[in-house]
Amino acid sequence: MALLLLAVLIGQCTFGQAANKPSALVRFAVEPFMRVTNGATGAVELQVAVRKLVPTGGVGPVIWLTGASHIGETNYYAQLQKHLDAQALVLFEGVHAGRKGTATNTVALEKTAGSSPLLAKKEAAAPEPAAKPAGSASLQKDLAESLGLVFQLEAINYTGGNFRNSDLSVAELRELMEKDDEPAAPDSRKEKRKNEAFEQLLKAMDGNSMFGTLLKAGFRLVGGNPKLQAMTKLALIEALGGIRGDISRMKSLPEDMQRLMEVLIQTRNDAVLRDLRVELKRAAPPASISIFYGAGHMDDLERRVRREFGYRAESDLWLPAFTVDYAKAGLSVIEATLLRAMVQRQMQELLPTGKE
Repeated sequence: MALLLLAVLIGQCTFGQAANKPSALVRFAVEPFMRVTNGATGAVELQVAVRKLVPTGGVGPVIWLTGASHIGETNYYAQLQKHLDAQALVLFEGVHAGRKGTATNTVALEKTAGSSPLLAKKEAAAPEPAAKPAGSASLQKDLAESLGLVFQLEAINYTGGNFRNSDLSVAELRELMEKDDEPAAPDSRKEKRKNEAFEQLLKAMDGNSMFGTLLKAGFRLVGGNPKLQAMTKLALIEALGGIRGDISRMKSLPEDMQRLMEVLIQTRNDAVLRDLRVELKRAAPPASISIFYGAGHMDDLERRVRREFGYRAESDLWLPAFTVDYAKAGLSVIEATLLRAMVQRQMQELLPTGKE
């Protein structure tokens, strides 16, 4: 069940640094943007970082890398909203239906919990207030409701004048996938595999697919049993903590999906960094800029912001996305400990050596 939920949260989890392909230019490591904490009374919490970066030369705006979980508790999103509203500019993720610079309705794909693409309405003029990403029935929303949580698109107010969509369109992603697909032999079945994987991902995230139908049935089962709900949340916390929000770290990921994840993280991070570069070159840049993306994007973004723009990490604000309290959930310490140990063992088997 935990792995199925990870598939649903593909945005948050999968769009991280490409597995086994670190950049040769990276000469430093970054701290993870997702962690699991244990309370003194048996509460287990999934936390996501909001990281403050400052220019090493002392001149320039503060840059906040605001990692997000696409499902969470209402208090989590209230804290995120307060932080985002306080920034001069928020560059947020939202895979949209039309090309950049066009106003269009969103398509049925909903961005995943952190790093699947949050679908958003793309504004014609960037400085104008951004419309809240339009939401439709989605697996993420269904998952959130089954766990007693809320979905990011319904919890965050994107209408503030400081919010600006900074992402690619579905058409642009398709075009990139087609250009990047490696040539294959005439008799090879691998031709266009990456583009096919992208189409399969879009279809899977549509709740009307067979995969979505099966998951929704599982969600209803989980939502109708408070103890099972708590156990599922606990398993998901351990799984996300084990991969640090980046499912591409799992060695069992199919080759075509690994290649897809690599393209998705790099190209979409390219898009937001282009917008960031424009803002930093202004004669009077915003005093503070928040990049509001799924937690799975943040490792790569931090490395590139530090390397390309001369920034360093100054401090972290850790926000609790969701929590499981053993006593309130009716779980014994033994039950919870066994479940967590089982998930940890499974994640260790799925992660390559040296990346646990």
